[in-house]
Amino acid sequence: MKTALFSFFLIVPIVLILFALIGVYVYRDAKRRGMNAVLWTLIALLSPALVGFIIYLLARNSYSDLECPQCAAPVEEDYLACPRCGAKLRPACPGCAAPVEPDWKVCPRCAAPLDGADSGVMPPHRRQDKGLRKILIAVILAPLLLIVFAVLSFVLFLSPAYMSSAALQEVTFDEYDQQQPSETVKNAVHSWLDGLEVREDRAYALRYDYYDEPADVNKYYFLIYVPAGGGQSHFSTGMGSGLFGSTFNLELERTGDSGSLLCAQVQGEKRPPRLEITLDGKRIPCQVSVRDYNPTTFFIIPDYSQPETEEAQTLPAVCVISQMENGQWDASVSKQTAVDDPDLLRKLMAAIDSGERLPTSHPIYEGIDDAFANSFSILIYYQFFPEEAIPFTHFMVCRQDGVCYLFDNRIRVGGNIRRLDGDFYGLLESLF
Repeated sequence: MKTALFSFFLIVPIVLILFALIGVYVYRDAKRRGMNAVLWTLIALLSPALVGFIIYLLARNSYSDLECPQCAAPVEEDYLACPRCGAKLRPACPGCAAPVEPDWKVCPRCAAPLDGADSGVMPPHRRQDKGLRKILIAVILAPLLLIVFAVLSFVLFLSPAYMSSAALQEVTFDEYDQQQPSETVKNAVHSWLDGLEVREDRAYALRYDYYDEPADVNKYYFLIYVPAGGGQSHFSTGMGSGLFGSTFNLELERTGDSGSLLCAQVQGEKRPPRLEITLDGKRIPCQVSVRDYNPTTFFIIPDYSQPETEEAQTLPAVCVISQMENGQWDASVSKQTAVDDPDLLRKLMAAIDSGERLPTSHPIYEGIDDAFANSFSILIYYQFFPEEAIPFTHFMVCRQDGVCYLFDNRIRVGGNIRRLDGDFYGLLESLF
């Protein structure tokens, strides 16, 4: 819808300006040549596809475009003198006053010698038609501009910004402290808030850029503080795209509440989106600072194979491991156990994340049903809320020809089977 409106407000002015230039030019040029200026202007403007303008350019050739070099009055080619100022325009025979040419020696009518007949003569000038040059340039450039705009619109329409998605959550300061699992991040955010020179006509934000490798998507996390804009009854958000990247638009009402934060997650664009915030319909400046940690309460799946960081502190609450049988993907559960020991959980997750991702050309994908028919199922639960652990992701583990393979349900793009260390399968067996 926005693209259509932008197209309308760009194309219509170009067309109107072009027709205005043509109309003004035809009227002035026709009037100067002594033609019917109003009639030719209407013909040039009302005929489709500039046909009337082309007809006018052909018809005007039969009308003189000469002007007096002294007073610039329009004159005809056979004028001996300017009717307005009397300037001598062509040489005349001193005997019979007939017009003669500058290189004639005698008059062809009265045979009088023409020596000195061209003295004091000021030949008429042909007026330089700069207006036509501008019109032709405009006629050429206008379609080119429209073509360029059409190409840009097509590119922008297919750009990732139109495939972006956003999630938004508002939390009070107390709720933020309860839901933020990292004490280090929590302290850093409070230090940032304490250092702000708060103004109610400003917004402040922290941004964290994150590449989600399993999903092959860029994600951007914003922690936004809008003084006097907390406690919203509803949110109005949107994604926009332009030549300089995408924008994340957030429209808020002024509530007078300064005790809450907004957590936003935006994904789908290679470049970080610009954050544009309006308060009561008026856009306000937003000061965005980039951080190397996720300041929001949105959960990011840690890479447990990496050295322990703030992001890796969030371990699963419990890991439910089932031994499957009956030779089908929906096989029944033979045995089941739950793991909640932090050290063992970290060991399991580190082994999974360090597994080599296999390309889809690997032979394991051809017999995937048979390979994982008799396997281990691993269901991972995270404790997002104090009262409930939520199943977050699912793995299937099998062993074939002495090699351990794991189906990673988190991977959305590319090969989603990992090759693990052979001891991993033995570790799972030892739990039963």
